[in-house]
Amino acid sequence: MDKFALQAGAYRFFWNSIDWLFPPECIGCGKEGLLICSDCWHGMVRANLDSCIYCGAKLPQRGVCGRCEHLQHAIHELRYLAAYQGVMRTAIHRLKYERDLGIALELADMLAQIVQATNWQIDLIMPVPLSEKRKAQRGYNQAALLAYPLSLQLHLPENTKGLVRVHETRSQVNLNFQERQENVQGAFCADPAIVKDKTILLVDDVFTTGATINAAAAALREAGSKRVYALTVAKALGRQVAIENAPAIDV
Repeated sequence: MDKFALQAGAYRFFWNSIDWLFPPECIGCGKEGLLICSDCWHGMVRANLDSCIYCGAKLPQRGVCGRCEHLQHAIHELRYLAAYQGVMRTAIHRLKYERDLGIALELADMLAQIVQATNWQIDLIMPVPLSEKRKAQRGYNQAALLAYPLSLQLHLPENTKGLVRVHETRSQVNLNFQERQENVQGAFCADPAIVKDKTILLVDDVFTTGATINAAAAALREAGSKRVYALTVAKALGRQVAIENAPAIDV
């Protein structure tokens, strides 16, 4: 048995023990048994495979939308679970502001199923980093809370050192598309000794316009990464994003 299987087994045993002692309740409806029950999961607005590979916009078949074909992209492809609303919004809030490790494990299990359904050949899993100031304020990086159990589930190494945020940026909230791009330009730096010739899976909680995750991917590509895929829990809905209740993966 490899080290990932041993660590994954221990991690799962720990959380199963916690669930046995303190049975979880669904964050959506309060039903006992799971943090996100099947009814609440199936009620989410989930990602559809017939969408743009860069932004998630609805298309007749998977490809590149008219907006994205005129933009530069550092990521090779984006996948995500569901729209950032309702129960998923609650889950993200608990992950991001309450350090809910149980939710992180639940979401990581769902993310793992998405990756397993692709033909991505991943070498390294990396969370999108926070600045040192913001990490110190919050006490943790919510993307890293997802990346660790995801790496155990996929039996792939996780690395939090090879990509760092080198510039403090203002919050992306309330910024338009152009302002978001400018705000994170040059915000990240990657270590060629860690990422060169590697295919990286970048993990984050929410994809809005893609500015942050593309800036992070650009730093990885500049450092010699072969390919960068993006995986997020949620996608913020907007005028350019159209997803519907037709799951690409039934988890």
